Amino acid sequence: MKMSNTLDRSTKIQRYMDLSKFLHILESKQLFMCRIDKFEDRLEGGLTTINDFFYSGAAEALSNLVNNSLPLSLEGNCNSPESIEEAKQRQQEYEEKSRNKSFTTVFGDIKLSEKVTYKDVIKAQKKWLDVSCWHSNIDDTESIAMWKIYGNDINSVCITTTIGQLLDSIEEDKDVNLLIQKVEYIDHRADYYSLEVDSKLAPFVHKHKAYKFENEIRLIAYNHSNDPLSNRVEAGSLIRLKSNDFINSIKVSPEAPEWFFNLVKDIFNDRYEQTGVVARSDLDDLVTTLSSKYVL
Repeated sequence: MKMSNTLDRSTKIQRYMDLSKFLHILESKQLFMCRIDKFEDRLEGGLTTINDFFYSGAAEALSNLVNNSLPLSLEGNCNSPESIEEAKQRQQEYEEKSRNKSFTTVFGDIKLSEKVTYKDVIKAQKKWLDVSCWHSNIDDTESIAMWKIYGNDINSVCITTTIGQLLDSIEEDKDVNLLIQKVEYIDHRADYYSLEVDSKLAPFVHKHKAYKFENEIRLIAYNHSNDPLSNRVEAGSLIRLKSNDFINSIKVSPEAPEWFFNLVKDIFNDRYEQTGVVARSDLDDLVTTLSSKYVL
C-alpha cells in the first residue's frame, strides 16, 4: 500500500453517496472500486499534447535525427571519424530499440506493434485500474456541487474520515496493489503531467481543470499480474475493510426530511453500533437561517 508523498495521513476526506451505497459499506465492510473506463469523463486517461510527444516516440525520433542522422549525412564535413562512429552506434541502438519497442505500465512492459500502439495500451489499462474517489476540502466544509452530483438525491449522506484512517481500515491482500494519490488538474492542450506523479499512472491521476471543484483524492487498486490487453467482465472490485470504525462522522444531505435523518442515525449508531456523529448538513442550517432572515 503506497501513499503519495504529496499527501498527509491527517488530511480529512469526504465521500458523498446515496443510501444504498452507504448501507453496502456498513453491511459488507467492503469498499467498491469502480473501473476507470466506467467513468463518464471522456478525458480519463487522456494524454496531454506534450506527454503524447514523448509517449509516441516522436521525441526520440527527433533526437535521433539531430544527433545521429544529420551528423552521418555530413560525414567528412567538420566531423571527426570518432564522432561519426559514435553517431553510427547511437543510430543502430535507436533502430534496435524501435524494432523492439514496449510501453512501461504497472502491469509490466507491453510490447508494441502495428496492431498495438501506446494509445491502445493506455486505453486498455482503464479496464484494469479500479478507483474509489474521495473529496478533500482544506477547511472541512461541504460542497453543494458534490451533493448534487454524487449524492444525487435529497436522501443521501456524506461520510468523513482521514487518509490515515481509511488506509488503516483496509485488509491487506497480497494480490492487490493499492495507491492513494491526489488528482492533479490540468489543461491537456497546454500543460503536462506533474513530475511528482508515478509516470506509469500519470494519465490516470490527472483530470481536466473543469473537474477541479472535485478536489479528488483517488484510491487506486490493481493486480500487477493482470494482462491489461485482455477483456474484463467485472465492473470493478471490492476491497475488504477491517471494520466501519474509519467513519468519523456522517452528514445528511441538505433538505433531507426528518425521517431520513432519524433513519440514518438509527442505522449507524444503533444497528451497527458506531460512535461517529450523525448530523444534518451545515448547508441545511444556513439555508433555513438565511431564508427566514431575508425573506421578502
